[in-house]
Amino acid sequence: MKRLLAVCLLILPHIEAHSGPFDGKNFKGRIAWSCDGNHNDEDDWAASPVALAIFAAFKVQHKLVHFDYNNILTNTDTAWEKEHKTSIRGAIERYGYEAGVFYDCRRNLDAAISSIVRAINESSADNPLYFVLAGPMEVPYLAIQKSDPAKRRFVYCISHSRWNDGFSTQYIFRYNKRAVIPTGIRWIQIRDQNEFLSTSPFGRPAHPEEWVPWFWLRDAAEENLRFLWERMRATKRADCSDAGMAYFLMTGDEAAEIDKLRRLLEQQRVPPPADPRAYVRLEAENFLTLDNFGLDEENRQASHRLNVRLTAPSGRIATPFDQPYTALSARYDAEVRYLAGKGCRFALLIDGLRQGEPWEAPAGDAAWQSHAIPHIDVKAGQEIAVEIRCSVGASAQLDYVQLNLNP
Repeated sequence: MKRLLAVCLLILPHIEAHSGPFDGKNFKGRIAWSCDGNHNDEDDWAASPVALAIFAAFKVQHKLVHFDYNNILTNTDTAWEKEHKTSIRGAIERYGYEAGVFYDCRRNLDAAISSIVRAINESSADNPLYFVLAGPMEVPYLAIQKSDPAKRRFVYCISHSRWNDGFSTQYIFRYNKRAVIPTGIRWIQIRDQNEFLSTSPFGRPAHPEEWVPWFWLRDAAEENLRFLWERMRATKRADCSDAGMAYFLMTGDEAAEIDKLRRLLEQQRVPPPADPRAYVRLEAENFLTLDNFGLDEENRQASHRLNVRLTAPSGRIATPFDQPYTALSARYDAEVRYLAGKGCRFALLIDGLRQGEPWEAPAGDAAWQSHAIPHIDVKAGQEIAVEIRCSVGASAQLDYVQLNLNP
């Protein structure tokens, strides 16, 4: 037996342990949620109760310590505020939540901010806070600014949407995620959940055929599921996309497809966590440090339509690797996506050590490129960095660094 164990360790030395927060039975830490629903898009009228239903399916209602809603401060619609409140109150009653942790930002903003501050200040390595950002950044930022800086490193902010991140052509937000990230929190960006939980486009009522994938809610025997259908119908759109972040938080699965949601909520089949995740994408604009890089919102071919652009002959982006549902120590194949012309040289570093050989952008190609670096060992907490140096007249942009778990 000892010999067999030694052989196994030699074959798989690169995975030591996994980090939850949910291990299939217990949730390590607490949950906070901030969302809009009072302007721009009605989808939160459905997403909020669906997210609360997801947490209830995993029996973690007691882990929710804060939930604020109607958090767009620059614009509002009182009728929308009431509709969202109907969704929230209905979910509290049906799914067994403590009403005292819910705050309407249009009615009691100061109390909402104080609640977030308390949640952050109670955080520790053994009791982290997972803060889901399903609305713009202003309310979360105002609260984070008032919190204990020493506690912020135990806070994980989760987002999936460029709009939630504070980037809009129709709104003027005072803060976006680039104001939040340097405060010391950990930033987690997952795939845009509209791909999975929205069957009608933004800006118009859903067509009859776009409701069909959701008929299992309409026809459910359980009254709670029919309530979710009614709240989605109230939006006139077939969309509960923000709820995909709740599914990710409990499973590590970024693809919260409708069939998966149905298995969980209707069939009560709780999925095991995807631990460790098969890949982790670190968007360049989410790196903690951007030295000689500026945010670029213009390139629609970039992931989330955001990337960073070199603003000097040389620059560096760096961030600690601290993501949920990843191995504490693992071997990955890395992919760096960039856009650059001839004369730019790149290097990927882990804790200051170069990984593979530096590479140069190919000449004469103005398209996005991906450079692969196989067999990189990464431990939780290590710094991941990309350095670029360009000759005079050359320019470079970075989209993301993706770590693909090496089987």
